[in-house]
Amino acid sequence: MNKIQGAVHYVANNRLQFEKGPSPFDPQKSAADQVGHKYKKQEQPSLEEILPKLETPAIKQRLDDLLSRYPEPQGALLEVLWLIQEALGWVPREAIRYAAGICECSPVHAFSVATFYTMYKHAPTGRFLLQFCRNICCEQKGASNIIAYTEKSLGIQTGETTPDGLFTIVQVECLGACANAPVMLVNDDYATDVQDSKLSMLPGTSLNEERVDKILNWCRERAKNLKEEPTRDALGGPILGHKGHPGAPGATAKVQSKNYAPPSPVLGVQAALIDGGVQVSWKCAPDFTHLLLEKKEGSIWKQVAEPPVRTTEIIDPSGEKGSVYRMIATSGERVAKPSLEVEAK
Repeated sequence: MNKIQGAVHYVANNRLQFEKGPSPFDPQKSAADQVGHKYKKQEQPSLEEILPKLETPAIKQRLDDLLSRYPEPQGALLEVLWLIQEALGWVPREAIRYAAGICECSPVHAFSVATFYTMYKHAPTGRFLLQFCRNICCEQKGASNIIAYTEKSLGIQTGETTPDGLFTIVQVECLGACANAPVMLVNDDYATDVQDSKLSMLPGTSLNEERVDKILNWCRERAKNLKEEPTRDALGGPILGHKGHPGAPGATAKVQSKNYAPPSPVLGVQAALIDGGVQVSWKCAPDFTHLLLEKKEGSIWKQVAEPPVRTTEIIDPSGEKGSVYRMIATSGERVAKPSLEVEAK
């Protein structure tokens, strides 16, 4: 036992030690405390409390439509959770269990999915969810200063909601708007400024303290004029009525053709005159299952050879100066476009 304890004690990096002076390492707050992803204990509503909002005719229509899109109901889980969040404002535990029942999967699986993706909220938020990007481009352009300014202006920290229930601040990863860094979302809308009484993100317009104030004032004014945020179609109304996944009775959706995503063509084709003919060389993708070398005779392409897919050159004994070649690759049942035409010189 002592030998085991000794081995564990002296494992490399098991404990940082410094021979002179105190440790230079100054531990900061945990990542969860810094970015606000640590959820406090949240009171959970019962199933009876949430069902009236989930079993409306409109929600039932959307659920039926979603389930018809997938051969297996579990495939619709992400969208069902998203629809539930739109209806409730967040996804409480009983709502996750409800989604599992709809999608015919285990509650544990539904819970693991709901907690994996940060787009699902596990606690109520304010009417205006301010999502600040904290990734490298925004950070380099001063995101930390903007976040600190907003926290001070609202009197809350990241992860908290103002007492009036209007604002919640969170920090998220890349929002995909690096050209406008630093940037944030107000609910589902990009916002770096207010133009013509609307949230906007014009090219090159970044957040600064003045624009943050304009956005916060816009939110407060909106709360005065509108009792609640208008309902949005979280999943996109234009795609309703497709009548099911390809193969479902009466469905209008069709399976993509085999050549919807053809393989890449053969690259780097070259033709060089040598003693005894023309040597043709090329570069192949690893997924090729068949190669075809063709030579142009007049206006017609004729097959010269079917080289093995792992070779990168072949000799055409009948080739001569001026002969024109091209190659065609196949991957499974998908046929690539012909390569560039090359002339033997």
